[in-house]
Amino acid sequence: MQETADKYSVQDAFQGSSVLITGATGYVGSLVLEQLLRVGHISKAYLLVRTKQGEDPQQRLRSLLASPIFRLHDCTQINTKLQIIHGDLSKPGCGISTADETQLKSHVQYVVHSAASIRFDNPVHTDLKLSYMATKALADMATGMQRLRCFMYVSTAYANAHSDLKVAVEQLYPLQDANGVLLDHAAITQHLLSLCPEQAQLEVEKIKQQHNSHQNTYGFCKNLTEQLMGSYHMQPYPVCISRPTGVGAVAKTPCPGYIGNSAAATAMILSIACGLGTVSSMPKGMAQHIVPGDMASSVILASMAATAAGQGCQTSPNITLADGFCSTPLSMGELVSFTCDYFRNDPPSQFQFGDGQYAVRWTTDIKEYDEWCRTEDLRVQQLCQKLREQGLPKAAARESFDCSS
Repeated sequence: MQETADKYSVQDAFQGSSVLITGATGYVGSLVLEQLLRVGHISKAYLLVRTKQGEDPQQRLRSLLASPIFRLHDCTQINTKLQIIHGDLSKPGCGISTADETQLKSHVQYVVHSAASIRFDNPVHTDLKLSYMATKALADMATGMQRLRCFMYVSTAYANAHSDLKVAVEQLYPLQDANGVLLDHAAITQHLLSLCPEQAQLEVEKIKQQHNSHQNTYGFCKNLTEQLMGSYHMQPYPVCISRPTGVGAVAKTPCPGYIGNSAAATAMILSIACGLGTVSSMPKGMAQHIVPGDMASSVILASMAATAAGQGCQTSPNITLADGFCSTPLSMGELVSFTCDYFRNDPPSQFQFGDGQYAVRWTTDIKEYDEWCRTEDLRVQQLCQKLREQGLPKAAARESFDCSS
């Protein structure tokens, strides 16, 4: 089908194309890669991968392809379409070599930038370097990509947690102070990075207060990065931004029920499953915005195809929200109730620290909640020790990370 401004095909958009993906070994990035190979019929995927926890990029790719989400593929066949680009977002220029950069500039038609730390409590210096500065390095490099059709930045639905914002529509929301003065994203980033880490942490809290922002550091830096990408739109290439909510398990294809991380609602469900989650301080009626992983990746690819076909606003990036709440509204109380009922009937076979009752107590008493957190920290340490004793050091490190974030 011929692409036009009012009609486009996701399959046709990606057919035979070359795509650069960051975060391909992460959850959302891996689903995007799988779908591009299965549905998009791409010619080449360049995967920016770093060495992590003693595993080099090749080992990490082999582990990824052995996971259930690639069960529908002949890995020997798709390996010919995959090329690792050694890099690291924390390094200048994302650690990409001159030779690799030259190759990318000659061949890449789409960029999917989904790599990110999902910790909410990183020091602001860490998040600015991994989010804002790394994205700027990629965006600058993309200006030299001769065949680029669009640049997709994967943000978050929580990049716009402003105190006076009741409804966030699909547009950019620069932070502004009480007098309506906009925050200069580039200037504030440079200012914060010029300070020592301790001073920067104090300064960012002051800035958030001045600009009516109740975001954590993760959301604050995502907001700045969205503003950054807005400045690249159509100068010289189209930009699109996807804002997923809490990414949950895969709903349908390629592997129903598969989960690729232990964050957001998934972390809460797993904590209840192993008996760690027994107290909650969140309101029962609070909406739970969860999007299935395959829906999040589908939204990303559809947005890219539409942007490449010239659809949407030409003066600002195409922005899409990925959320399952509209089709399946769910409150915190309902989610906890469903989770407890499920595990009462089908309890896990190991790593159970509770009494088997699967009951969550709701409290607004901060002291009670803090005491519960201290108790659960000890249980998490016991769980990590068990994992290490069973020869699963990476699982232990991941569990420790997820429970602390």
